[in-house]
Formats: sequence, structure tokens, C-alpha cells
Amino acid sequence: MKPALLYSMTKHELRLLMRSRWLLNFMILFIFLSGLLYFYGLQSVKSDPVEVRFGLEGVNTNIDTMGVNPEYYGLQEIKQEEEGAGNVSQSAYNRSIAMLINLSLWLLPIICMILGANSIIADKENGRFSLYKTYQLSSGYYMASKFLSLALSMFIVMGVSYGLFGFIVSLAGNTFAAEIYQVLMLVNMLLILVFSAASLLVGAVSKTRMQGLSLALIFWSTVVFVYEFIIFSVIDWIPYALKQSGLFFLILLNPIESIRVWSISKLNSEYVFGPEYLMIEQWGTNGILTLSLILSIMIIIFITIGSSTQLLKRRGV
Repeated sequence: MKPALLYSMTKHELRLLMRSRWLLNFMILFIFLSGLLYFYGLQSVKSDPVEVRFGLEGVNTNIDTMGVNPEYYGLQEIKQEEEGAGNVSQSAYNRSIAMLINLSLWLLPIICMILGANSIIADKENGRFSLYKTYQLSSGYYMASKFLSLALSMFIVMGVSYGLFGFIVSLAGNTFAAEIYQVLMLVNMLLILVFSAASLLVGAVSKTRMQGLSLALIFWSTVVFVYEFIIFSVIDWIPYALKQSGLFFLILLNPIESIRVWSISKLNSEYVFGPEYLMIEQWGTNGILTLSLILSIMIIIFITIGSSTQLLKRRGV
């Protein structure tokens, strides 16, 4: 792939996206969400801090282990270094932060998919894609430029909105609030990357804007809402000894769920998963959770872009 050609195509696509009124409306929405995070989320954590204890003393001690060693679940007793001292840390996860994370997990995917799919469908409808095919260039350039331009444009919008309130947080010098802000920023960036690639698949399959919008809504509702019920149904068929690893694999298949679990871990709130899954705290500490998330997202992006490129060749105008 020629970098100069890809750069010029991405630059042109980015220029077109930055003129879109959709993008301006989404910037206003991002400013509203970042304002909610600053004035509602961070203030709620500050006014109502939560102390978290890990280990057997942090959960109900009347747990029926059914003959299974509790250490398998990460429930080994924590030795106190000083008398009266425990492994106590502050959690940044409460109802307000959970609501704001869910807003990002619900809104960002459909925003990226609408923008990306409409960009490709518009080229099909106005004949620009047919003109592109006359140059006898690989469809990979076209799809890569669409992906990069959409991701960059959304990064710019997010940087303007979240960066404004992030600057205020930095001036306040609150390290704990800055860490929460960084987690929310990373959540948004990961969502943008994954669903910018997913939008290419919808755009490659669709021939009209209405068809693209319908497919985007179906895909969005499936990964955001329906997938949880699929997990609940599938996990019952997995042998007991493989349930935990099987559940972790099923979570990684859906970026919405994997990013949610990762963000909760980064906010030091693994206790919300229950005593059986406190080993997620260990995965977060040794980096397994972050590494698994990054690898799964990279694989999903490459597979999505590759399959959408092949579909575009077959179903192009």
C-alpha cells in the first residue's frame, strides 16, 4: 500500500466529514456528555467516596464454596501489613459514573455507524464510487481512507469537547478526577475505532440510505442489548470447569462488553462482578485484561475492514 496515496485520500475524506452538519451536532452532544461527567459524575464521586476491600474480609464470609478452594476465585485472605490496616482503596464507580459509561457505550457506536455507513452509501448514490473504480485502484485504499478519516474526525470532536473540561480538571489538580477522565476518554477512543470499522461493513452491504440505517440499527441493538441474553443462554451449556474462561471469551467477542469490563476494572470496582469473579482484579493488575482487550479489538478491526473490502468488491455499484 502506498502511504502517499492513502494520506491524500484520507485527507480528502476527512475534509468532507469535517463539513458535515452531523459532525457538528455530535460535537454539541459530546460537550453535553463531558459536562455531565464533570458536573455530575466527578462531583458525585467526590461527595460520596466508596471504600473497597478485596479478599475474604471484603465479602460475605458465609459463602458456600461447595468444596472448591476459594483461592481459585481470587478469594485468598490478604495479610495485613500493619495491625488494623487492610487493603483499602477508593472506587470511582458509582451510579452516576455507571450511567455516563453506559451513555457512551450506547451512543458512540450508533453515531460512528451512521456517519461511516452514510459516507460510503453517498458515494454509491452520487456515482463517486463508480468513478473511483475507473482508476483501477484497490478497494483497500478506499476502505482504509474511510476508516481513518472517520476515526480522526471523531477523535477531533471528542478532543474539543472532552479536552475543554479535561483542561479544567488539570487546573484543579485533582489526580483522582483526572484518572476517571482518562478512563472515559479511552473508552470513547476504543469505541470509535471499533465501530468506525463496523460502519464500513454496513456501508459495503447497503445500497440505499434507508437500508444502511436499518442495518446499522439492527447491528447496534444486537451488540448493545441482545448479546447479553445470548451470553446468558450459551453459558448454561458450557461445562462448569470452563464457565469462567468461556464467559471471558464471550465477553471479548463483543467490544461493548469487553470495554465495559475493562473500564470497571480501571475504576477499581471489580467487586461489582461478585466474589466469583474477583480474579478480574488480578487480571487487571498483571495486564492480562488490557492485553486481551487490545488484541481482541485489533482482530475485530482487521477482520471487519477486510470483510467489508471483499463485500464492496462483490456488491459495489
